[in-house]
Amino acid sequence: MTAVTSIKGYGRYGWAIFFVFWALHLVLSARDLLPSLQDVCLACASGAQTPIQAVTGMTWSQLLSSNPKFASFLASTLVDDGISGVGLAVFGMVVSLTGYRRGEKWARYVSWSMPIGILAAQLNVYALTRSVMVIYLAAVFTIVSVLALLLPYRQFFPRKPPS
Repeated sequence: MTAVTSIKGYGRYGWAIFFVFWALHLVLSARDLLPSLQDVCLACASGAQTPIQAVTGMTWSQLLSSNPKFASFLASTLVDDGISGVGLAVFGMVVSLTGYRRGEKWARYVSWSMPIGILAAQLNVYALTRSVMVIYLAAVFTIVSVLALLLPYRQFFPRKPPS
């Protein structure tokens, strides 16, 4: 499939927004490869519990010392999640750099996974932590990723010439 029309105005930045978001996803997913970083909550307000604290009532360090077998199991699950997240992020970066940038419709449909995924993941973190900061971040990232889908709309769906 090839691009159907040239990109005009702000529409030319849609792919770049997705690329940056997927790169951010790559960094945040890579954090799961090091379970000891679970005591740091990037989306939590100051003093709020991390997801690990919300579920277990302990910090990662406390969990590791009090129940090493469970901590080991949870660490392997986190590493698996990190590997999956890194793979998804690399896939998203490739899609944004190739198909989405060229205006291929399949890439636009695949790119809807970004706002849907952000919303689902952040609502899950909110359910665990009750941190209002998570809702603010979800709103901002979801709105910006939907804008990245809407800005180049005419590139994907050009007006039909009058017959």
